[in-house]
Amino acid sequence: MRRSAPGPLHDLTCDDVGDPDGTPVLYFHGGGDSRLSRHPDDSIAASLGIRLISVERSRLVDRRRTLLSWARSVGALADRLDVDRAAVVGWSAGGPHALAVAAALPERVARVAVVAGMPPPQGLRAMPRDTRQVIRLARISPRAAARPLARWGQRPVAPTGDPDCDRAYADGRVESFRDGARWLALELALLSRPWGFDLGAIRAPVTLWYGEHDGVTPVSIGRDFERALPNASLRIVDDAHQLLFSRWRQILADLSR
Repeated sequence: MRRSAPGPLHDLTCDDVGDPDGTPVLYFHGGGDSRLSRHPDDSIAASLGIRLISVERSRLVDRRRTLLSWARSVGALADRLDVDRAAVVGWSAGGPHALAVAAALPERVARVAVVAGMPPPQGLRAMPRDTRQVIRLARISPRAAARPLARWGQRPVAPTGDPDCDRAYADGRVESFRDGARWLALELALLSRPWGFDLGAIRAPVTLWYGEHDGVTPVSIGRDFERALPNASLRIVDDAHQLLFSRWRQILADLSR
């Protein structure tokens, strides 16, 4: 079943798939991606007894958005879907969003998975030069940054190693840029500023998944998160930035414990 639900601060939509009576898991996609940017086989979630709620961000074009205001909207979305408590997983730019929900809604978050997550502002130097350049431009002028980001959206997606996952990844990219790239420029500017919450105050268990061959968010970022979070464990796997797809079953199984 798929359904949409609005939030009070931002108009959030989602895919609601897997086991409708299962353990709720909220999934937050990466930058330049969409709610469709996940493993295409939703029966994996169902087989693990997981109700997977994939939350869309690519429709949000709001200069006022903060990580914490967005987290409150996720809480309202959960209310509308009758979800009292859930695990959360965020990939790449979705990682800070997963941590924000854990910080803002501590009583409602059971576990967290950060998969190749982007770092706080002080850690951006670990990311590729072209990414850092477009983030700097986004801070000055999101409208100007949207132009090079739109070209990013036209690049072929990096292969995941599975043709079905490659198609899902490409479809997610198309959906992300359907209304342009300004949402992503605003989000990158947002993530380059102080996040508004203390990583040290997050009490939920956090599993950090990072790939040895990831040139976008290298393992050093995971090590920094492991030091900053009080209840974190780092898993370094033989993968690149697309490990979300290859490790999907493992990530969900870990969250359903």
